[in-house]
Amino acid sequence: MFEYKSKPPTFNKQTFLWEPSIETEDSPYGPWGSFLRGGPSPFLVRVLSPNEYDQAVFKYMAQTKCSRAEAQGNMDAFFNNAADWAYQKSEEARGRPKVDYTELKPKQAILVITWALFVTPFLGRCAYLIATTDAGWGITLDDILNF
Repeated sequence: MFEYKSKPPTFNKQTFLWEPSIETEDSPYGPWGSFLRGGPSPFLVRVLSPNEYDQAVFKYMAQTKCSRAEAQGNMDAFFNNAADWAYQKSEEARGRPKVDYTELKPKQAILVITWALFVTPFLGRCAYLIATTDAGWGITLDDILNF
């Protein structure tokens, strides 16, 4: 997005880990920020494998010489859908406009929350009832909503 002037992270050949420089800024947002920007996949990676997530962010910062916010946004997009992220990066290399993955879009956040709280549990309940009841595919809305 803009030229990053701070010293990027470096790779330690003894530990085989990326290490932030003294100038590397703190994380601009936590796991819930990743959830709202990229959905459940980057959230789960951050919560279940925080070191792997940080290593991916530091490596991206070092390779692209970008800010931590930009690196986190890109890694959230990558962990959400690697194929689409890679396609977007190849299009950017061909001169297409660069996508700002750091921006929290309200519409996207509302969609993520809606899917996480309503749609996914509803579909999970349907799958459970189809698999475990005698009604099978003949379940009704009453069956789904009757706990």
